[in-house]
Amino acid sequence: MSAPTDFAQWRRMRNEGLAVEFGWLTLSSYQWLPGTPGALDLLPGFWSADANGARAVFAPGDDVTDTDGEPLSGTLEKLLDEGESIHFVRVGDVLVELGVRDGRYMVRTRNRSHPTLRGFTGVPTFEYDPVYVVQGRFTAFESPRVVPIGSFREDANFTAELVGEVEFELAGQTHRLAATQNDNGSLVLTFGDATNGASTAAWRFVGIPAPAADGSVTIDFNRTLNYPMAFSPYAVCPAPAAGNRLAVPVNAGEQQPE
Repeated sequence: MSAPTDFAQWRRMRNEGLAVEFGWLTLSSYQWLPGTPGALDLLPGFWSADANGARAVFAPGDDVTDTDGEPLSGTLEKLLDEGESIHFVRVGDVLVELGVRDGRYMVRTRNRSHPTLRGFTGVPTFEYDPVYVVQGRFTAFESPRVVPIGSFREDANFTAELVGEVEFELAGQTHRLAATQNDNGSLVLTFGDATNGASTAAWRFVGIPAPAADGSVTIDFNRTLNYPMAFSPYAVCPAPAAGNRLAVPVNAGEQQPE
């Protein structure tokens, strides 16, 4: 299979993965839970959270169900860890996600009838260009470095565990980007470049297969992806680590959705 054909197939799978029920294209709100019981936008009941977990109180007439459709009422409580999220309850076409971000409980609603999903025809991308398939070398840090990073939301900050740097040549220049690592050994580069704010979102990311024994890697910037923030203001996405910005344009991968 040729590289452009493989890329086209990969793009089709990416678009199909986005256009799922209750996926990233269905986000309809993001709200922090108050310390004392109170109402939230778009949802019935009274919600609150403290160090002992999150609570929601529903009346029988609130038409709330669990994720399998069984009716719920009374008090629901859940204790989660930082970064954890669960599908909490359903209210008609709305799925309520409960999670902890930056030490606070939040709820995010996903409406399977959301206009973004109904109007989705695929993510715009740059044409495949072999120039953006580059060879590089991964150098691991002596030990992972946990660094503070921002996010798409000004009211939420995170940390990233950087495991090393990837060095590569692009547009006649040598670049280095710090990488995070998945459980299977593959790497992720979250980066900004000179296209951001014009043809692309504020930042993007690209995955890299696990490095070879000698640290060599292949980076295919044609497979650079948007974070969910490109599709919805209700996403919370990690910003690039300090220094992970390329001065050259990366005219490859996903563009800013219209």
